[in-house]
Amino acid sequence: MTLRMIFDREDLQGIRIAEAPDPLWELVLGSHQLRENHPSAWRRRVQLSARHDEEAARSLKTLFTLVPPKGNFPDFLTPPGSAGSFESGLEAVACTPRRRLCADLRTVFTGATQPWVKRLADGDREEVHGVVGALRGSYELVIAPFWHGMRETVAADRARRVRTLATEGAGAMVRGIPGVRGWDGEVLEIAYPRERTVHLGGRGLTLIPSRFCANTPVTFIDPALPPVLLYPARVTSARPADTSPELVALLGRTRAESLGALRVPRTTSKLATCLGTSIGTASKQAAVLREAGLVSSARQGGAILHHLTRLGTALLTGELHEGTSP
Repeated sequence: MTLRMIFDREDLQGIRIAEAPDPLWELVLGSHQLRENHPSAWRRRVQLSARHDEEAARSLKTLFTLVPPKGNFPDFLTPPGSAGSFESGLEAVACTPRRRLCADLRTVFTGATQPWVKRLADGDREEVHGVVGALRGSYELVIAPFWHGMRETVAADRARRVRTLATEGAGAMVRGIPGVRGWDGEVLEIAYPRERTVHLGGRGLTLIPSRFCANTPVTFIDPALPPVLLYPARVTSARPADTSPELVALLGRTRAESLGALRVPRTTSKLATCLGTSIGTASKQAAVLREAGLVSSARQGGAILHHLTRLGTALLTGELHEGTSP
C-alpha cells in the first residue's frame, strides 16, 4: 500500500521541517504504542502510574476509545496551526466545529459505538469539554514526564535532515525519510496502510519528526487540511563513540570524548549525560570545541544543540587534510 503526495512546482518551495515535536500528535501516536506488546521502560512507567491514579486512567480510557489501536483516528485530535503548543492545541480541539466532529467521527467509527461518542459527533459541548480534559490528563501521564528527551530526539533528527538538505539537496533529504519508497520531484511515494493520493496544490508540506510515530509515516485523513507528514525520528544511542588514542593525546580524554559523542547532534544536557559529567562541564567542552571550529551550536527551542562541523568530522575520522575547513 502506498501514500502518494503530488507536488506542484510551488510545493517544492514550501517543504518545511517542524522545529519541535507536536504534543497532540505524540499523545495520539503514543496511545498506539501503549497498546503494543513490545517491552518498554516508558510503557511500564506509564502503566504503573495509571494504576495509582484513577483519574489519569479514566482519561486514558477516553483517549483509547477515540483512537483505535490501529488505523484511522479523528483529525480534530491533532489540529493544524497550533505550532507545537499543547495549550494552543487543546484550545483548537475545544473550538472544533460540529461539522468537523461529525465528519471525523463518522469516518473513523463506521459501526456501533459508545453513546457519548455519538453525542460528541452531534457537537455536544459538554462531551467536547470532557475530551479536552481527557487529553490533558492523558498528556500529563503519557507525554509530560518524557517531553525533554522527546524534544532532544526530534531536534537531533531535524539537525540531520537540515545538514542533508544543505550538503546534498532537498531530494536526498526527502528520500532519507523513513518509509519513503520513491521521490522524483513530482510524486512522493510512501509506505502506508492503505492506498491514498494527496494533491498538495501549492500548499507545501510540513515534515514533523515524531518520537512515537512507528513503522510508517502518518498524515491527516482529510486532504483539505494543511499537508503534514509525521515520520519516525531516528533514536540514537547515548553511548559515546570510541575515540582513538591519538585524538585523546591531542585533545585530552574529556574533550576527545566530547567530540566523539557529537557524531550524533546532542543538546548540552544530553552531552553531559553521555559523558557522565555536569551540564557546566559539557557546556565548557562544547564551547572550547566550538572556538576551535570543530563544533557548531544552534538554539533549538529552549536548548542548545551541538553538532560537528566538517573540520570536526574530518579530525574525528582521521580524514583531516590540507584545505579542510569548518
